[in-house]
Amino acid sequence: MKSVYKNIERFSRFIPPALRAFIRSKVSLKEFDLARCIEANPFRDMLKEDYPDSEFCLGIIEDVTQYHKYYIAACRDMKISYRVLDILQNNWVEIFRKSNCNAYLAWPSIMPTSAKEAFDYRLNILEKEMGAIIYPGWKESWLTEHKPRLRDWLEANDIPRPETWVFYDKQQALQFSKNTSFPVVVKTATGASASGISIVRDKSQLNKAIKLAFGRGLRPISFAPNDRQWGYVYIQRYYPNVKEWRMVRIGDSYFGYRKEPDSTGLHSASKNWSWLNPDKELLELTKKVTEKGNFTSMDVDIFLTQDSQFLVNECQTVFGCTTPAIQMKVNDVAGRYLYENGQWKFEKGDFCQNHMCNLRIGYLLSKLHVGGK
Repeated sequence: MKSVYKNIERFSRFIPPALRAFIRSKVSLKEFDLARCIEANPFRDMLKEDYPDSEFCLGIIEDVTQYHKYYIAACRDMKISYRVLDILQNNWVEIFRKSNCNAYLAWPSIMPTSAKEAFDYRLNILEKEMGAIIYPGWKESWLTEHKPRLRDWLEANDIPRPETWVFYDKQQALQFSKNTSFPVVVKTATGASASGISIVRDKSQLNKAIKLAFGRGLRPISFAPNDRQWGYVYIQRYYPNVKEWRMVRIGDSYFGYRKEPDSTGLHSASKNWSWLNPDKELLELTKKVTEKGNFTSMDVDIFLTQDSQFLVNECQTVFGCTTPAIQMKVNDVAGRYLYENGQWKFEKGDFCQNHMCNLRIGYLLSKLHVGGK
């Protein structure tokens, strides 16, 4: 079977992107995608390690797409004992009870949808019913890659956000279509890297999207053909010429850079960015959002509109740090901001090793020393 996956991998690079997307819309490549992720995990067989000087043992919750490998790399760098645990197993409660871990590290899976749903409710049970320490916590994972939940959380906490409508009734959505101005943006609840985002420019396009949302369902491009989101539609006002900032808080460290759009005007997954020193207003808004939710592992994507409004567009508790790997440079110097004595202080250094998992683990360990188990 491994040779089959390798052959698919070898020939897929020659397939044009449009044809590749068409194939994915018709054929489920779930098994191939997951096998490719496992193959790319250099720690796939290193499911546990004990270090004699490690005061704590951390449980690393396995992500089906293998992003938990960055936690493994960080633990190995820092000589922290760890166990890799599969929360999707039928007997997961017994597995976690017997793990004897002091705390658990989560990189929540967002696809397929079934994995996202399982992570959401099982992390809740692990934290709320079993009394476990999870980092990042259940609520952060619950909000991650679920845009309707985040929209409602932002509104309930009076945090500035783009004008957004979420309809769970088809007729209400169609009535909205009659009266709204265009363009608007239709998004799926989950779907990283712009895979579920469409700019809709007229009523007929929007009506088609609404009917699909309440019919077969909407599907992010990277999802399997039968993995669709239906029964609701998420519509956001389109903001022309918006500037978007990726702001990050890990523990007490703050970072930021400006995301630049691609040729279609989308910022997500554009792989374009500018090293600009984030304004104080951006740092303050990031601090406000994360303090409101008691979040210490969160990226906060913020729009700066043409009329100088700062609007929180998305929040994700974990995120890739490949393009760029460093999350902030000021005057071409890598570093972070710290908030001390009412002032923002820049400290130079590389704090982003292993997709910032070293920083996450360091912060978690500091809390375990103070009052953890």
